[in-house]
Amino acid sequence: MGRKSRMTIFFALVLLLLIPGMTAEAKTKPKLAAKKKTITVGQTYRLKLKGVSSKAKVKWKTSKKSVVSIAKKKGNTVTLKAKKKGTAIVTATYKKKKFKCKITVKAKKKTEPAADHPVLNSRDVTLYYLSEEYKDYITYDSSHLREYRFRVSGTKKEVRDWKLSGKGADYFRITDYGLLQMDWEPAYIEPCVTATVTAIMEDGRKLTANVQAYSETNVYIEKIFTDFEKQYITSSMSQKEKAEKAAWYISTTSDYELYNPNWFDIFIKGKGDCSASRYAVQYMCNHMGLKAVGCRNLDAHGKTLVYADDKFYVVITGFNEPKPRQYMIYEISGEALDELAEQNNLDLDYFRQ
Repeated sequence: MGRKSRMTIFFALVLLLLIPGMTAEAKTKPKLAAKKKTITVGQTYRLKLKGVSSKAKVKWKTSKKSVVSIAKKKGNTVTLKAKKKGTAIVTATYKKKKFKCKITVKAKKKTEPAADHPVLNSRDVTLYYLSEEYKDYITYDSSHLREYRFRVSGTKKEVRDWKLSGKGADYFRITDYGLLQMDWEPAYIEPCVTATVTAIMEDGRKLTANVQAYSETNVYIEKIFTDFEKQYITSSMSQKEKAEKAAWYISTTSDYELYNPNWFDIFIKGKGDCSASRYAVQYMCNHMGLKAVGCRNLDAHGKTLVYADDKFYVVITGFNEPKPRQYMIYEISGEALDELAEQNNLDLDYFRQ
């Protein structure tokens, strides 16, 4: 190997020895982990002087102890505590060289008290009662509510009690967890019943909601009457003709069923006895604006007294035979009318008004 080659190798070895030392020197140059830091009152922050031994003798100092205090210091690390809003300079001194970090302390955000404004999830609820007896016979709107669960939000207070009040309160019941249900359906002559639900909070405050209820049976009957009038009743017909058309409809669409006085069944199940038929006539006529009352006296086939065109008529339906059944309508006046009124406790002045 020549002299020139040996010299080249020598200088290469020298460089290899020098470079690690230079790198180590660059890596160990002291500096703070942060030159500025923002913290919040009450927080702690660990600040470290990097590039020195963890056991190095480092002096730590804060410019404003009232803003930032030194909670703990150990070698090259200090734990700072934020005391109040402001700014302080934390200085680390190592081998007479100083390293500074600006600490900014922010005030704590004021925690707003939790809102306490209790509200019910609804102030107006409508329920529909569906009788088990008619579930297989009538069609109804599936969106109609059968029950409703009241809830209170906007507060951490509990509901101490639920109350029902008002004229129609007896139609409803409500559980101790706010579930509103119906016990029975409104009558046909009073299709809508109303009540008030009150939630009584544990602190005595009260929240109220209006509730109303309808009967699916009544809704269905109302549709039958409306469809009947659209199909069979015209403006040119006399009142007597309208009453007679109602008798015809009942006689052609329902069969006689002994001991079934429920007039709903005439329209829903297509059957009923003579008592059911007479009240079916009454309510069909009432729906058309005619004054009519079913006679209470349980005679052979049942009669309905109708006031049409300023005259009294007796409509007889409910004959004991399969549909289409016969029916009758005739005018009544004088002693016969008075006798019929007396036997059935009818007020004739009601009709004439």
